[in-house]
Amino acid sequence: MNKKKTLVTLLSASTLLALSLTLTNSTVHAADTTEQNSQVNNVNQTTSNIDSNSTNSSNNINQNNDLELRTENALRAANIARSSLTQEQISNLSKINYDTNSKSKTGTIFTYDQYRQVAQNTINRDSRYSVPFFNAKKMKNMPATYTRDAQTGKKAKLDIWDTWVVQDEKTGQVVNYNGYQLAIAMMGIPRKNDSHIYLLYNKYGDNELKNWKTAGPIFGFGASPLDQEWSGSATVNKDGSIQLFYTDVDTREGTNHQKISTVNLGLEIKDGKVRIARRSNRHVIFEGDGYYYQTYSQWKSTNKGADNIAMRDAHVIQVDGKRYLVFEASTGTQNYQGKDQIYNWQNYGGTDAQAIKDFLDITGDEDMTSRASWGNAAIGVISLTDDENNPQLDDVYTPLVTSPMVSDEIERPNVIKLNGKYYLFATTRLNRGTGNDLWLEANKKIGDNVGLLGWVSDDLLSGYKPLNGNADVLNCSVPFNWRTATYSYYPVPVPGRDDLVLVTSYMTNRGYAAGSGKRSTLAPSFLVRINSDDTTEVLDVVTNQGDWIYDETSSNQDLLASNINEARLKGEPDAPKDGVLRKLFKKQNKAKKNVKKLTKKQKNKKSVKKVKKPAKRHH
Repeated sequence: MNKKKTLVTLLSASTLLALSLTLTNSTVHAADTTEQNSQVNNVNQTTSNIDSNSTNSSNNINQNNDLELRTENALRAANIARSSLTQEQISNLSKINYDTNSKSKTGTIFTYDQYRQVAQNTINRDSRYSVPFFNAKKMKNMPATYTRDAQTGKKAKLDIWDTWVVQDEKTGQVVNYNGYQLAIAMMGIPRKNDSHIYLLYNKYGDNELKNWKTAGPIFGFGASPLDQEWSGSATVNKDGSIQLFYTDVDTREGTNHQKISTVNLGLEIKDGKVRIARRSNRHVIFEGDGYYYQTYSQWKSTNKGADNIAMRDAHVIQVDGKRYLVFEASTGTQNYQGKDQIYNWQNYGGTDAQAIKDFLDITGDEDMTSRASWGNAAIGVISLTDDENNPQLDDVYTPLVTSPMVSDEIERPNVIKLNGKYYLFATTRLNRGTGNDLWLEANKKIGDNVGLLGWVSDDLLSGYKPLNGNADVLNCSVPFNWRTATYSYYPVPVPGRDDLVLVTSYMTNRGYAAGSGKRSTLAPSFLVRINSDDTTEVLDVVTNQGDWIYDETSSNQDLLASNINEARLKGEPDAPKDGVLRKLFKKQNKAKKNVKKLTKKQKNKKSVKKVKKPAKRHH
């Protein structure tokens, strides 16, 4: 393992939907700040400033118009005659860098070919990866989110989005904390610059949404919109205290200055209520090192509005007595963003014939060139010192996954250990990527472009391979402005099973995206099977909203939609009417009946020692 060195404008009719998605369908990891809005407005900016900051030497690029034999062969394989190319295209082709052994290769690359496959699976509604359709009329706002707001101190009806439970740091299982399950969530008043984290609790094993209670904001009342807290993770220390890892966000400059941070919490349980009795050792752990991970100052020095900044969403896991944080970041100078990444052949993947077409598409489109120049999303990892209650940075490692040129945002990473392997999951939006044609088509066919990616490795720190060959695990299935739209997928282990994960998420995009009164709430959870050959498939088995612990009482198939009308509410946009969608609903209804029979059989037994294997999703 590598230790740390000391050291757009496409405003056609279809693009209007894309613009709405970019503004409305934000997890507000990026709150309503100038940074995200300017990203939309300036996405078509020139990239001359990026060129001057590229790390890879221009000496590696062919400076004349002689094409390498591999390029000539790729053109022939793609049925592209050289005589059909412009001088500019030939000049661009002559700069391709085929050096796949370059030191710039860091971590597993999420390639453009894989990105395309994820987009195509979304567009084609591949049932192996499509999020189940939920019965919109049965979805409820979470009662516990009617509570005192961190900023105003007054009771208000809050949105709830990114949520995580207190987990065992080794297994990822939900912790039984003196008879309770504990969760931390981002919450805030809809359509306000209000993003703070709260503690919630429920009896351990209780899967009723209505029984969750709010213990209040993690850092009390009187919070400022300038200082926000975003997503993270939490575990239990040996002394019974809670070690919370989260993201401190300073928005004073109209941007989102993100810092991976921690605080130690002492809880008190009395008369059936959980409260925060003590907060201590609150501090920043990591803001980037510049080499492996981009710092805020690096980002700020070149950002003109189109570039995402990321240093957030730390997920804690313990291996051999050592705690690590896996987090969302952007690559540093070791493999930095820049226009030269467009000429780096290893970023494309797939066949040379397809890659040469993609190369010509990207270099021939100003906006795609801009997006590719800024793309440098990464999933990073650091280790912590042994002081559980007051951890400091120990070491910095090469990123686990990077996506130079392909995507500028892969967020909320989450690692689960099953069968001796490490399964790495992270959410993403296709419209944070380079392929305009792909995510615009997803918007047209689905009405959204979000999903969940996944990789697997025998080693926490390296060697990750994409699940399903392309990292695709989940694809959105309904428009972003439907009540049943979901995001921020967070898988957790299923007790007693090494081939299943329970996927949690929030439902209904923030700011009343689905209409007045429809606040962001916790979605029904559902099962995903992980097969021995590193493939996955979504099962048509869903639970109550906000369920984190799957057992034989969890399944609630009544929350599955029986037809397309049940998946949407009156007044919401019509669903795409195509044969694929109708076929998918027909198969889902059949699976729903099968699971109902299975659930009935389970209930007739006096005890169930092991969770039954759910019905396989038909596809």
